[in-house]
Parts: sequence; structure tokens; C-alpha cells
Amino acid sequence: MDRLSVLTILVFFCSFANAQDTIVKSNGDKICAKITEVSITEIKYKKFDFQDGPTFIESKSNIQLIKYSNGSEEKIDPQQTANTVKPVESTTDYYVGPVEHPNNKISRQGNRFQYQGEVINERAMQDVLYKSNDKQIILLAGSAKDAKNFQYIGFGAIPFGVGALYFLTKSMASSITYNNRGANSGDLTLSAICCMGAISCPIASGYFKHKRTISNREAIKLYNAKY
Repeated sequence: MDRLSVLTILVFFCSFANAQDTIVKSNGDKICAKITEVSITEIKYKKFDFQDGPTFIESKSNIQLIKYSNGSEEKIDPQQTANTVKPVESTTDYYVGPVEHPNNKISRQGNRFQYQGEVINERAMQDVLYKSNDKQIILLAGSAKDAKNFQYIGFGAIPFGVGALYFLTKSMASSITYNNRGANSGDLTLSAICCMGAISCPIASGYFKHKRTISNREAIKLYNAKY
């Protein structure tokens, strides 16, 4: 590889590295980001490697330093940020107060959940609940987990439905074979039982799905109240 190619690659990577903003948190963690907005109390940003993803919000009280892509730096004083309250001048007839963003709270985001500025799935959310070591929260989370497992009982409707059709067909075939002397009562009974099973499975699945939702909701509500 000639010197010109090497120089081109180095320039490319340097430009790429310099294009990102860096957020240094109070605990030393660093976030490679693309900052979209900086206000008095918070910073809005997107992850640098996923700029089409969600916008994250971080309180300035949790941030030590911001390194911008142009090389400038902004040091954050958490105490000053916490005590800074500015009235909002507006021509409208309402007042916009400071917005609080409790990072440790769990909130619902469609079929997923948000915790500490990140979107997580149900399993990760329940892991957070288990780590609370609160017996009541763990009991509710466990109930939701068990209900999820029982929810798959709905798939049982498929074999039951096939069984109902099989025994009904068998009974009718038996009736034709024996010159319409009547269907086999045993096969008809089995067909009816399978039919009831095929109907009951989706109903049971819906019940466990509802129980799963309620248990998760109560566990999150209790967790947010305590933590």
C-alpha cells in the first residue's frame, strides 16, 4: 500500500473520530454521542453509532464534562446545575417548569420498557425487578413470568382441533361402513372433548396474557414507588 493510501485512511479515521461528541458522566463513564440539544438542566443526544435510534435524555447533574466534536469542552458543575432555576418568559398563558427525569424509574414503551435512558425488553425489565430484593416485587414479577409460560397453552388448540376433526371423520366413516347404523359413540365423545379443548386453549391463553400484563404493571408501580 503506498503512502498516499495510508494517509487517506488515516485522515478518514481521524475525521470520523473527531465528528463525535463525548459525554463524561460523574461516575467516569463515557458516552460517544451526537448531542442534539443542551438546556439548563439536561442534555439530549443520540448514540453516535445509532443516530437513527431513539433520543436519550441525561440530567446535567449526572455529567462532569462534555467534549464537543469541534474540540471545545464544557465542564459541568452538578451543584450549580441542581440549584439553577430560571423562570420561563413566554407570551403564552402557561408556565413551563423544570422537567424531572428519574433515570431509575421504569416506564412502558409500547411492547418494551425504558430504564435509565435505555429501551429494554420484558426479560431485562424483570431482571431489574428481581435485583430490588423486595419480596412483594419479586412475587409479582415471578407471577408475570409464570403467566407468560402458561400463555403458550393457546397453541394447544391446534392438536385439539386436529383431534376433533379426526375422530369426527372416523365416526362418520364407521357409520357409512356399517350401512348407516349410527356413528360410533366413542369417537363422537372424543371428538367433542377435543373440540372443547380447542375452544378452551385460546381462552386460557387470553387469561394468562391478561394476568401477565397486570402482574408486570403492579410490579413496576410498586418498584417506582419504592425506588
